[in-house]
Amino acid sequence: LLVKKGLITAEERAKTLDEASQARAASGVGRVFPKEDATKRLTISGYFQSQFESFGSKVTTNSTTTKPTQSGFIMRRLYLEVLADIGEGLSGNVVMDMSGNTNSRDKQGKESFLDRAILTLSDTYGSFDLGYRKVAWGYEESTLSSLFKASSSKLLTVERGITNRYWNEAENGRRIGFGAHHVGLFYNSVINPQGFEYGVAVTNGNRDFTAAGGGQNDLGLYANVVWNNKVSDNEKYAVGVNFGKNKYFDATAAVNKLATMEGYNPFVQVQYFNWTGYAEYMSTKITDSKDGGVDHKPDGYNATIAYKLSDNWEAVARYTHLDTKGRGLKPEDGERDYSATNGDGTLYSKADAYYLGLNYYFTLNALGTAVYGPNAKIQFGYERADYKDKTSGGVSGAVTNAGYKTQIDAIRLQAQVAF
Repeated sequence: LLVKKGLITAEERAKTLDEASQARAASGVGRVFPKEDATKRLTISGYFQSQFESFGSKVTTNSTTTKPTQSGFIMRRLYLEVLADIGEGLSGNVVMDMSGNTNSRDKQGKESFLDRAILTLSDTYGSFDLGYRKVAWGYEESTLSSLFKASSSKLLTVERGITNRYWNEAENGRRIGFGAHHVGLFYNSVINPQGFEYGVAVTNGNRDFTAAGGGQNDLGLYANVVWNNKVSDNEKYAVGVNFGKNKYFDATAAVNKLATMEGYNPFVQVQYFNWTGYAEYMSTKITDSKDGGVDHKPDGYNATIAYKLSDNWEAVARYTHLDTKGRGLKPEDGERDYSATNGDGTLYSKADAYYLGLNYYFTLNALGTAVYGPNAKIQFGYERADYKDKTSGGVSGAVTNAGYKTQIDAIRLQAQVAF
């Protein structure tokens, strides 16, 4: 503007801008100074979620009892991620959750707030990760398809379904802790939007940062393959299967029970213009050598469909079914934050849940283009969950009373900002 008005020349403008740039560089403004000089690029990112949740429930045994309403606010997630690229295909990645809602404990009782801590080596052959991360099991947790990346920030529903929690949440004598986070060595093939992608992982069997010890073999094996077909940005398809073989660690026992688990998880994912759909099946055989070799084979499935009503609004529906085959679970095992004091301690063999939700994506601007996505969104969801068929539980559990039932109505409202 000053040049146009004739108050300064173009040469004076260029000199002034150059002097200002040199001054900023000398002062360190706009720069990050990593501890190690070899660091090529340092990226800091994260997101947080705040949530209101309310539960109403009824427990039916010999009669039906309506339980007190349970409501409150929580900081659902508070993630901070640091990614350091040190060149030659090497990088380090650390993700922390400081909300306290996803922390775990190792065998010494120490709390950890790590969601991921890995060293990665990438090249034209794919990538190797060494450290602590999720294995591929359950599309709401992590899938191999590069066309349909799954993460907590990109969930179409406010919370994960009963099946994903049963297989992936920490073992507690009922949930089996099969998937989710493990320490190990992971391999993923190169991204292939129109063809096959695959991976394999050798991990600790348990979910702690250390091995089981006690002279036992504490290793699990996971493998997965998916076929992708990207027709266009608005039409994508993926079909695949995840496989796992692991030990079962009973959280109520002092040592490994020497039970084994082996299962598979086929899935299909589709995006067709405004429609997005996911479906999966989970099945795991659990054999306990200390209980006479009794086998149980819990299974379940999810089906989720979403429709973009507009750039900002999206409607979501999900159906979830779980059959523990008599092993049992409590309502608080499947319904996050539902209070155990509202239950009666009953173990149920089966669970069904129906979810209806509405998502709002804020209109953001990136380089002059409107962007709609999970960076800033509000989610509202209602879920009806029915737990039925009382069981004696355990590996040798059997259904003892089909009339017992707990019905839970959950309402959740969640806001998210990612950066």
